Amino acid sequence: MAHLPVPGERVHGIVDADLSDLIRRPPRRYRKERFGRAADAGIGCLSLVFDFGESVSDLLEDCTWGLIRTFRRLLRGRGLTRGWESQAGGFARAVRAADNDHENDDVLLVFTDRRILLAGSGTNTPGRTLADRRGARVLGELPHAHLVRVEPRHTWISSRVDLHFADGSLAALEVHPKELAALVALGPR
Repeated sequence: MAHLPVPGERVHGIVDADLSDLIRRPPRRYRKERFGRAADAGIGCLSLVFDFGESVSDLLEDCTWGLIRTFRRLLRGRGLTRGWESQAGGFARAVRAADNDHENDDVLLVFTDRRILLAGSGTNTPGRTLADRRGARVLGELPHAHLVRVEPRHTWISSRVDLHFADGSLAALEVHPKELAALVALGPR
């Protein structure tokens, strides 16, 4: 993890977390293009077939998993509020974009004296040991002022923690109980 902060920046702690499964994959307009316009022009109509396939896949996901997610929201609340343009939405987009398919949910929150780094490897597997974390790269960052409250909502069915942002938005994380105390201690005061 020593390669992530800039020189002179001190790391106060690292918390391993997952985006809540209540937060779906970002809509297509917020996803990075995988191949770029030059590849689309070179591939021609083949890219249209792939785009159509991806649209059908998104529709099937919304019809199946989206229905289940809707019922779970009734019991557990929304995983993301104020939309994808909010600070919470930017946080979720940065984490999801670690994989080409925008399905990543693993994130290491690296709390430093200057900012909060979002780090991950994009492999969608937790980095529990220091050796695993060395392959991590910066996915994004948050100024400390953007995170205003950390609210644990652990129950027997959920290890949820809500991150409340300065613009009033919220993003839900799943945090192992061993990591919860560190997240609350490192969060805003």
